[in-house]
Amino acid sequence: MQIENSKYKALIEQSRDGIVLSNEQGNIEVWNKSMVTITGIQQSDAIGRPVWEVQSRLIPEEQKTPELLEQLHQNSLKMLLKSNIKWVGGLREQLLVCADGTRKVVHHSSFAVKTDTDMGFGVILRDITERKRMEEELQKAQKLESLGLLASGIAHDFNNLMCGIFGYIDMASEETKEAKVTSYLSKAKNTIDRAAALTRQLLTFAKGGAPIQKIGYLFPFVEETARFALCGANVSCNFDVSQDLWACNFDKNQIGQVIDNLIINAQQAMPLGGTIELTARNITLSDKEHPLLAKGNYIRIAIKDNGIGIPKELLTKIFDPFFTTKAKGHGLGLATCYSIVNRHGGCIDVESEQGKGSTFKVYLPASQETTAVNFKQAEKTHRGSGTFLIMDDEEALRDIIGGMLETSGYTVIGKENGKDAVDFFLSETKANRKFVGMIFDLTVPGAMGGKDAIQEIRKIDREIPVFVASGYADDPVMKNPSEYGFTASICKPFRKSELVEMLERHLKAKK
Repeated sequence: MQIENSKYKALIEQSRDGIVLSNEQGNIEVWNKSMVTITGIQQSDAIGRPVWEVQSRLIPEEQKTPELLEQLHQNSLKMLLKSNIKWVGGLREQLLVCADGTRKVVHHSSFAVKTDTDMGFGVILRDITERKRMEEELQKAQKLESLGLLASGIAHDFNNLMCGIFGYIDMASEETKEAKVTSYLSKAKNTIDRAAALTRQLLTFAKGGAPIQKIGYLFPFVEETARFALCGANVSCNFDVSQDLWACNFDKNQIGQVIDNLIINAQQAMPLGGTIELTARNITLSDKEHPLLAKGNYIRIAIKDNGIGIPKELLTKIFDPFFTTKAKGHGLGLATCYSIVNRHGGCIDVESEQGKGSTFKVYLPASQETTAVNFKQAEKTHRGSGTFLIMDDEEALRDIIGGMLETSGYTVIGKENGKDAVDFFLSETKANRKFVGMIFDLTVPGAMGGKDAIQEIRKIDREIPVFVASGYADDPVMKNPSEYGFTASICKPFRKSELVEMLERHLKAKK
């Protein structure tokens, strides 16, 4: 069929939708510029060829069933053209494999074109790939949000319990000299660590959750985490890390979860053994260079395995909460990674081919600040004197935190809620009795918590160190304690070594 009117020709050629017109025999006569953009197939490779021949080049291999190819046959086309049907199949979504191998999602509509002199067949394609990606991102976010209240409430109570158990085991370890008892207690702490890690994963989904970030260097911390995850495994890991890697503003515990999950996934993808390649590079992205990231400086960590790979049809689902292909998996690992990296202002990509392996790429924004710390773990001892005021609604936690402080040389007074703590502080201040520091629980059900109590304390004393502790690790107060009047924050459950490190850093600086 012929397009005579120049306005119609211009309309077709300038349309943002891909437009194809074929004659009664099924040979393509019009393949506009947008079809070239969408499919990557040039006009010279399409015009004059049978529409089903060109269309078959765009269909994914897994969808090329005999029934579908039969639908593209010339006889089927002629039957449609000779019928009274104007639109064929209606508007539907379709997956295309473009000339360069990339996959796109399009809205596809087919129609018969009949004039007084001839007839033809038309197809309109609208590229909705970006829109589908945004919809999927929104759905992921909504799924994570829906877990928020449940995860936050459970994790808070669980963290309070874990904090008490951690503390009592720590203190028991310090008291005993028996090697077998010490070994049992050490194994108990390792088991509790795993329980606490699961709680942190739940907290990652909490509504409004935010990482507690510090400016530091990702290495050697990332390398140590990866090596620890592979202890006893039949898989090794090679590291290729730029020596001038930029600093990053990150939550050490959360990024540790990401690396741990990705390394374990890579190990499980190679059941017969193999080698994981972990690389880290500084990269600078220009505007719109990455579909999800703004322009700027990033650190990119790539974790590559040569394992079984991920089927293409599952790639868009692997970051969904509770989606898993593992018989004993809980489906939180990759969803946790996705949420953590997203909340750090970065993103995580995956490339995979069945039988050849997978590569996960983690992008984290580089820090503009030059002051950074290394996160080397070190056992520290801390000795002090003076009186500490502790406020927590859990008696067991007042006892255990108090016990930790007393073994470091402090006198401890505990209060159940913020009002009692503030009233006691005011009476002691009037009597000219000083405190060396305070530790307040962030929230107290049905009573004044630490957030309100610190406001009253700061009206009287703006210098005394006051620390905030909470099982709600995602609360903004925990991320930016100084903005709310606190000296620093510590997340439940915590060990004595973490408490000691915080006191060592802030109380020594005060002297």
